[in-house]
Amino acid sequence: MSLPRRVLVANRGEVARRVFRTCRRLGIGTVAVFSDADADAPHVHEADLAVRLRGVAPTDTYLRGDLLVDAALRSGADAVHPGYGFLSEDAAFARAVIGAGLTWIGPPPEAIEAMGSKLAAKARMAAAGVPVLAGGDATGLDHDALHALAADAGYPVLVKASAGGGGRGMRLVRTAGELADAVRSAEREAESAFGDGTVFVEKYVEAPRHVEVQVLADRHGNVVHLFERECSIQRRHQKLIEESPSPAVDDELRERIGKAAVTAAAEVGYVGAGTVELILTPDGEFAFLEMNTRLQVEHPVTELVTGLDLVEWQLRVAGGEPLSPEVTGAAVTGHAIEARLYAEDPAHDYRPATGALHRFSIAELEGVRVDSGVEDASTVSPHYDPMLAKVIAWAPTRDEAIRRLAAALAGARIHGVVTNRDLLVSILGQDDFQSGRTDTAFLERHDPVALTAARRPAGTVRLHAAAAALAVQAHRRATATTWRQAPSGWRNSPSQPQRCTLIGDGRELEVNYALGRDAVQLSVDGEAIALDLMSASANEVDLEVDGVRHRLEVSIRGATIDIDSSLGSTSFAVAPRFVEPGSQLAAGSLIAPMPGSVVRVAVAQGDTVEAGQLLIVLEAMKMEHPVTAPTSGTVTSLAVTAGQQVDGGQVLAVVEPASEADGG
Repeated sequence: MSLPRRVLVANRGEVARRVFRTCRRLGIGTVAVFSDADADAPHVHEADLAVRLRGVAPTDTYLRGDLLVDAALRSGADAVHPGYGFLSEDAAFARAVIGAGLTWIGPPPEAIEAMGSKLAAKARMAAAGVPVLAGGDATGLDHDALHALAADAGYPVLVKASAGGGGRGMRLVRTAGELADAVRSAEREAESAFGDGTVFVEKYVEAPRHVEVQVLADRHGNVVHLFERECSIQRRHQKLIEESPSPAVDDELRERIGKAAVTAAAEVGYVGAGTVELILTPDGEFAFLEMNTRLQVEHPVTELVTGLDLVEWQLRVAGGEPLSPEVTGAAVTGHAIEARLYAEDPAHDYRPATGALHRFSIAELEGVRVDSGVEDASTVSPHYDPMLAKVIAWAPTRDEAIRRLAAALAGARIHGVVTNRDLLVSILGQDDFQSGRTDTAFLERHDPVALTAARRPAGTVRLHAAAAALAVQAHRRATATTWRQAPSGWRNSPSQPQRCTLIGDGRELEVNYALGRDAVQLSVDGEAIALDLMSASANEVDLEVDGVRHRLEVSIRGATIDIDSSLGSTSFAVAPRFVEPGSQLAAGSLIAPMPGSVVRVAVAQGDTVEAGQLLIVLEAMKMEHPVTAPTSGTVTSLAVTAGQQVDGGQVLAVVEPASEADGG
């Protein structure tokens, strides 16, 4: 029995960095793999050795088991840790690793296969006495059989990918008329994400809680559960906030779900760390959803409340060690909450964002842990999941943990891409969340845009716009080639204030200002702001409004300005004073919201469409993104075809509004 000497992590980003951290502590060597897109990623620099996987697409790099095994052998690794995602639940990859004489830091391939098909797993769990939801295989069924299956389960139903997870290949269907399209779309997405288009139909429970149980098993027949995690705050069936223990689980229910999870793991001969996912109904009953035969993204909350390092125990179990008394006798101490920080725009259906992170800083606070895949100057690629980091807070009580996590997120400085940070802080401050009234429909009841807006004091964006304009003025003077001491736009006989047009917070704001010797006259969109300016530079604006002094941090990069203050953060773009001729898009142009691949074109040029009608489906970051008609009218131009790669901002189609098309 011994720990590995050198571990290759068959993953990237935050996943690889998390495993490396434990390996370093235990004195184990590390090997990273990287695609061309990740050549300068933090996980590459942190590893002792790194092996290039030529290409950028996951199918050419991180999903190529043969390349990963070869990388392990060439780098002298004696073990492979799959992380989570990519090939972490691929039995064929596990067998290839073992077949190459390497130690597989994961469950037996047979256990992965047993739980890899959600359909087969449900049947096996039902036979073992674990409660399951009604449903069945939808793949290849004709029209009548498909609709009969859904009717037997009872609408609403979920169409789900049998392989993989993370919300991919999943569609909610409320009526029979939506079923066929949902099945086809889920099959496409599942095939793309997991290489397996098998889907099934399952009864959908309205507003349940999503609770999961961490299990750990060794090669000596010992299986234990390490309590539950609440994962109900979700968007697109993907988790956003997780916590342990669950505010909805008492000691009696904890014992029952823990026993079910141990039964599930023992049934398939499980070894290592795994997670049994359950659905908790409003009446307190539960049902098996699936078992993730890997470490979960949200495993840190379990680590913080138990004091265990789950990656360490994966390594020890893989080396043949039995579970120690500290594992078998683990208890919950305090409360931990994790928030997933994504590069995405909640105001636009959680659209993934790509680009350069000019700044990424989360302050180190007591009880706060940050597991991050990015740093300053990192690039958020369209090829991979848009998660930037996990921010986890521990405290003796749930209320304290919420406050610590909210403070860490609110104080973060993230510039360059839009994120869900403000939404996360808003959720943590919402009354229903703070009182533990959460379920999977939380973000359906609480509109994310309204949640975020409600958190900001009135006038925040106007104050930030004023600071941005003053910082731009200071920056222009600091970089001027003549007489830097004078304000920009200075005249011997001033007649008009200076003007700066900013685009931010989903709107355009015009800031007019005049800098005098003793006072500043400033207005935003025609509304005057009475302020006393202490100082202004390209890095900080210090001003007083209504007797309250504000210090606002500023970051200027070309035409982009980021403002951070105690009131929140706002990113602005400075509108150009003179628009280049020919740069305007034709009216009705629909542009790609991100780089991606066109997987479906649902209309033809000349078609008449209704507002909201599906026109094109893009795939980016392993998810499908519909592009719909903004108005009723005629498709006068169609610039893409299925299979085509497109850049963000590229014109996909033009819809001429009906009134214009009719000559009205």
